[in-house]
Amino acid sequence: MAEAIPSKQEFASKLVQEIVKRGDEVPNVYLQKDDIPQVTEDEPDNLWTQTLLIDFALLSSPTTSVVELAKLRSALSDWGCFQVINHGIESSFLEEIIEVSKQFFALPLEEKLKCSLGGDYFQGYGNPSVYGDNLSGNWNDRLYLSIHPEESRNLLFWPENPHNFRKMVDEYSKKVRWLNEVILKAMAKSLDLPEDCFVNFQGEKMNTLGAFIMYPPCSCSERVLGVKPHTDGGTITILLADKNVQGLQVENNGRWFNVRVIPDTLFINLGDLGEVMTNGVFKSALHRVVTNSVKDRVSVVAFCSPETEKEIEPVSDMISTNRPQMYNKFSIPEYRQIYFENFKAGRRTIDAFKIHKGC
Repeated sequence: MAEAIPSKQEFASKLVQEIVKRGDEVPNVYLQKDDIPQVTEDEPDNLWTQTLLIDFALLSSPTTSVVELAKLRSALSDWGCFQVINHGIESSFLEEIIEVSKQFFALPLEEKLKCSLGGDYFQGYGNPSVYGDNLSGNWNDRLYLSIHPEESRNLLFWPENPHNFRKMVDEYSKKVRWLNEVILKAMAKSLDLPEDCFVNFQGEKMNTLGAFIMYPPCSCSERVLGVKPHTDGGTITILLADKNVQGLQVENNGRWFNVRVIPDTLFINLGDLGEVMTNGVFKSALHRVVTNSVKDRVSVVAFCSPETEKEIEPVSDMISTNRPQMYNKFSIPEYRQIYFENFKAGRRTIDAFKIHKGC
């Protein structure tokens, strides 16, 4: 999607961290034209401590909890997201991967530029505005890395500093694949489907894109978003958030809700391809990130998607007389081709593949 590769000076001038360091006014490209819908103060009781909090250990045990499966199905049907506890990843490891991400963004600019984007939007360090694509106005700098399958990794974009960064990311990618597989199996069981149906749908070489994202402080936080409202383009997204700063919000029935930061949990949301595979029974979560006027915020995200060669359509067992097929079959390249156009316009990409029934 990128066009000309900018000069190093032009590239650096548009990085959000550099804008903040220089004390520049917030560029117009980041200012929202319309008022940002405010978060609701009327949050359902026990939303993040019970309704949308799933015990991963109960999903991964040989005798999966029927109660936990019912909670999972409800969460994905109504909200498209949940948080998991008891996921088996030590809190010290989670803290370390957040810390090593902060260390990368704290490096001198010249060091970070060694990993800068080379024309591939999904690999390397940078900010979309560097290329003038106006994916507009997301107040963040990020490092994108293809982390699975291993042959997709381009080590030119993998930082050598901090010294343990590569090792940490490699270890985290293994943990993420395990989490993804367990969740996909639990999703299937919650829908009374064969346990491996969604796992098989992903393919042996499931794609995982890692995103390490820095949201610097913003002096116009009431008019600037860290990430505009969107749904993700994969099957499942696994987010590790900085426990010290809240920023993620999700939409439900036209209202926005803060995602409460609970230490040692991981936030899971369904992407567009997950909604299609379940024939719309589960929903992809519309979410955004707000900015903070005084604090940095760092998050580590894993976007899990099927093999690139896979064609996406509802699983056959999810289609019935009572629930006809809702989406046409499409390829991942077809989806990606129109994703950014829809993102900029605030539209859900999968709506373009919906089957519209006659009256």
